[in-house]
Amino acid sequence: MNSAVATQVTWTLVVLLLSPVLIESQRSPFTGQGCEVVDLIFILDRSWSLRSPENFQKELNFVAQVVSVLDFDKSRVSVVTFSDDADLNIKFNDYFRLDDFQRAVRALPWIGGNTYTHKAIEMMLQEYNQHVRDRAGITTIGVVVTDGGSTDPYKLEDVVKVVHNDRIEMFAIGVGDEVNQQELEMLASGYDHVYLLNDLNSLSDVQDKLTARFCRGTPAPSTQDQNSDSCVNKPAHVVMVLEGSLPTLQYQQGLALISDLVTRLTSSIGRSHQFRLIRGWFHGSVLSFANVQGFLKELRRTPPRLALAAAGDILERDINPGSLAITVVIGQSAMRSIINMLEENTQAAYVIGFGNSFRRSVLEKTLPASNIFFVQTREQSVKVAQKLSFDLCSGCEDMDLYFLLDTSYSIGPEKFARECKLASDISLRIQNTTSSITTIDYSDTAMMHIYGDGHRFSSLILSHKWRGGNTMTHSALEMALSASAAKSRERKQVVILMSDGASTSPDRTEKMARKIHQRPLETFVIGIGENANVEELKVIASSPSHLYMDSSVTADQLANAICRGEISDHDNKVPSDNQDCSNAFDIVFVLDSSWSLNSEKNFKKELRFVKNLADNLQLDDFNHVTASVITYADQAKEFTFRSKTEFLRTLEELPWIGGNTYTDRALDLVLQSVERRVNSVYSGSERALVVVVITDGGATSPFALQKVISKLKRFRFVKIIAVGVGVSINIKELEMIASDPSDNHMFMVDDLGVNNKILQSLLTSQICRDTKYLPLVSPPLSINCPVAANLVFVLDSSSSLGVVKNPDVNFLKEIAFVIDVIKLGNIDFRQSRVSVITYSDVIKLHQYHSENDLVSNIIHLPFLGGNTFTDIALELMLDELNYFHSVSNGRGSTIGVVLTDGQSTRPALTTSMARRIHGVGHRIVAIGVGRRVDIHMLTEIASLPKNQNVFLLDELDWRSSFLSSLHNQC
Repeated sequence: MNSAVATQVTWTLVVLLLSPVLIESQRSPFTGQGCEVVDLIFILDRSWSLRSPENFQKELNFVAQVVSVLDFDKSRVSVVTFSDDADLNIKFNDYFRLDDFQRAVRALPWIGGNTYTHKAIEMMLQEYNQHVRDRAGITTIGVVVTDGGSTDPYKLEDVVKVVHNDRIEMFAIGVGDEVNQQELEMLASGYDHVYLLNDLNSLSDVQDKLTARFCRGTPAPSTQDQNSDSCVNKPAHVVMVLEGSLPTLQYQQGLALISDLVTRLTSSIGRSHQFRLIRGWFHGSVLSFANVQGFLKELRRTPPRLALAAAGDILERDINPGSLAITVVIGQSAMRSIINMLEENTQAAYVIGFGNSFRRSVLEKTLPASNIFFVQTREQSVKVAQKLSFDLCSGCEDMDLYFLLDTSYSIGPEKFARECKLASDISLRIQNTTSSITTIDYSDTAMMHIYGDGHRFSSLILSHKWRGGNTMTHSALEMALSASAAKSRERKQVVILMSDGASTSPDRTEKMARKIHQRPLETFVIGIGENANVEELKVIASSPSHLYMDSSVTADQLANAICRGEISDHDNKVPSDNQDCSNAFDIVFVLDSSWSLNSEKNFKKELRFVKNLADNLQLDDFNHVTASVITYADQAKEFTFRSKTEFLRTLEELPWIGGNTYTDRALDLVLQSVERRVNSVYSGSERALVVVVITDGGATSPFALQKVISKLKRFRFVKIIAVGVGVSINIKELEMIASDPSDNHMFMVDDLGVNNKILQSLLTSQICRDTKYLPLVSPPLSINCPVAANLVFVLDSSSSLGVVKNPDVNFLKEIAFVIDVIKLGNIDFRQSRVSVITYSDVIKLHQYHSENDLVSNIIHLPFLGGNTFTDIALELMLDELNYFHSVSNGRGSTIGVVLTDGQSTRPALTTSMARRIHGVGHRIVAIGVGRRVDIHMLTEIASLPKNQNVFLLDELDWRSSFLSSLHNQC
């Protein structure tokens, strides 16, 4: 091509790219359906993380549905699928009929493999570049659907830059809870082009939003303009940058776009603003305007080709909270001064570049990518105005925020990390520099932390550590009530409580909730986990519309609810209170009938409480669920029943005995019954036994009680729930009686005679959960001895294990696994030795000498990040196993338990070291962690037989087979 032709082509492309009028006129709308002509490229994940062909088929059906609105005579569609490699399965010119395309796309195969997203993007670019010249003026849209992060994110980042330079409009759809949101935002063309879905079944929710992009008459994919009357905007700076040395035509087009954007933005926000125009014909040329009309008039008069001097007062520092400063900079030589000012200012900042010479890379070191925009067409101006108006109007009025975070045993470290992340995300969306933030972490005690800076809070809260303990929710509510009393009544007071609703003292929680409702404290409640007790959460929340579940609500929705009360019923998915008690089980009510009750009246309260609980459990069929009662004082007596009618009739007639509190004698009757069941010819091995102990005081013989409890807890089908009544409860004794985790099985109440709706709900929920999941975690019933085993746990703590934005989530699962094995496996530390190795680039060894030592310390192990040097960790494990074998004189088994995703940095050395351990004779159990597990490497690490030594952590099979194998010597 000669230079004259090249120059002509270049100028043609420049005009096409910079003239929104010309581009708009060259687009061919599909008048029959109101859709414009587009070139659409789908990039579909077909990797192993999809788990099945059926899930891949859901992606294909989604594509078939989205394209059904297009005019196939003019629009074109291409499909790229990817895993280890990428394939251009359908090219632009392959199909010109909708039904032919749909038939072809639904027939694409699922292959499996790793997630090399960058290869698919490169394939998309090849297809785009082959046809771009033939389709001038027609928008190319890319749609990426994936359920995980890219295997090679660095290459992906490089190729995405090319995509954005080529002006392909990109949508990114992430599916599941392990998506890399940062990666999706990098892929997408903007904030409103990213969709996060719970599962592939939710793809239909995105279909209308995508078709709205290229079809008129349907809702826009981005957020609607805010109502200017209701907008409470954040304090913010919006800086618009236009190159001053552009050719006159392009310069005037840029000014027109700036005017358009400023007009849209100020109209949608509807508040008073500060306007400044910075021009550079002499030092410090900063013009300020009181209204938008004068600002725009002067803007249009600004001549081109002006060099801007670096003025030091470009951004004023005395912006009042709640105001918006809009600055237009002509020329880029002042960018460094702008960046310096933005770095020093705590308010939100946005920079919008107009023209090809805008240097985004310079700003990305100072601002998040989501706050930097390019505008080259009027369509982009509309979208940026919508995005900015939504962001700026997401501010709240002045308020005092109290985050109450449950850090008890029933929550666990993984769910507590989710609480902290959600609190951080909410705070970032409620940016108001004059609002205060207080956190109250609570378990056995409540601890308060006060933050004066929302940005500081959003980062520091992520480092809060899970403490464990009982769930004293009432203490946290009381602390929030006291703290709010000292604050100004003129400011809004908001409590955001996150919990699973499993209060240890539910009646006190209910009383404190009533007190809070009498004060001007708006209380939002977020249920954590699928087993959250909705009954308690409803009592705490200010109203039913203030109750949400963490699985079905986002931080954006919560921020809207807190600031403006805007959330739809569809988003507020609170589960019903119905409990699944379909499994057969036996239940024994052990009732204190001693003198410490003070009167027969208090004993009758116990009987009425048991009757109500039996009604909640629907004890109608005594073949399915049998119930018995043991009353005790100096002696214990058991009452058995053949039907519910007999149970209820006898219950009302039970006498108050009086005497000392020999709780051990009552539970010894339970123990005798359990031993008879185990030793009988017929043994209901999968039938759970729930023991509900109701007592108001300490046992007369605590040592005898401890002895019988330790024997009962050896039988994993037995679950003991301890209910303490009164104001002088021995909490340590209740914890000893209750099954693990004690926080789930221990409750305290001041008076059984009051309406204990929450306690009844908590007990019903826990009993149903115990009877549902108990068969999955119970070792064989023949086990009645503690285990003497030498265990070395090897925990992968490398970056490959992490999930972006919540990097240690899988590592916390590993820690929970170790605790489960120690507790459920009945490990006897008098005869056993236990070590834990964590590894990445750094290998660390931790030794423990008792169950309490392990449980209290392992939860504080840090997530390391880094490479995955599994081979070095295995070598240290071999040394530790050899040491254990020698000091135990060969008594007890030596077992290494490796938890990893199998993504070893040095796979050959890892395989070699595993074989070396096999040769010594130690057993290795390999457990896969996360959703991208290398099964081949796990198989290489594990001992023979592989089917007894390879497990997946997220499955439950390890609980029955692995734990059972620990007891072979019993």
